[in-house]
Amino acid sequence: MVCISIAQKAVQRVGRLVGLTLVIFAALGCSSIIEVVPARPPTPTPAPPTVTPAAPANQGGIPARIVAEAINLDAPVVEMGWRAVQQGESWISEWEMPDNEAAWHRNSARPGQTNNVVISGHNASTGGHVFAELDELQVGDQVTLWNDKDESLSYYVVEKNIVRTIFNSEEAQNYLQAIMAPTAKEQLTLITCWPRWSNTHRLVIIAEPIDSQQ
Repeated sequence: MVCISIAQKAVQRVGRLVGLTLVIFAALGCSSIIEVVPARPPTPTPAPPTVTPAAPANQGGIPARIVAEAINLDAPVVEMGWRAVQQGESWISEWEMPDNEAAWHRNSARPGQTNNVVISGHNASTGGHVFAELDELQVGDQVTLWNDKDESLSYYVVEKNIVRTIFNSEEAQNYLQAIMAPTAKEQLTLITCWPRWSNTHRLVIIAEPIDSQQ
């Protein structure tokens, strides 16, 4: 947070182009995990938004659409798998990320399964831009998933982190693996690159079902 604050002051004093450069270098110089908001909502916990889902989420439904009105996000969600790619003498798994849709990790949970639902999307640094505004989401904002049975489940944001991927530490690597692992309770994990014009970091949004907070 200190690094980000210094860089933001530089934007005001030096100008946008130079300031943006300083933002990047300042972020790279910070610790591997930069918390841009508290890991949990501040005390007292803000009340979650009140919603009435169109229908209860079905545990067998596959995510088909994601909506976040706070950032004007309304995009299709497609199932994303992976492929084996040779890297030197070794083979690694590589996600097959779609260009213009949000991607549900097919090895993660489906909405309503009381587990971790993981969805990734490109920012504005590639040809796609489905999650280009994801960094504007704030703690307390609502995200709704619709499945292929036209049923919905709503979540609200409880955590927002930025994690360095270039020259990152073991701590950062472990965190990036952990956020895609199964969880003991229902959780929605949204992932994209950061800043929105680059891919030096990962932006991770964690949200929980609204019903679980009431």
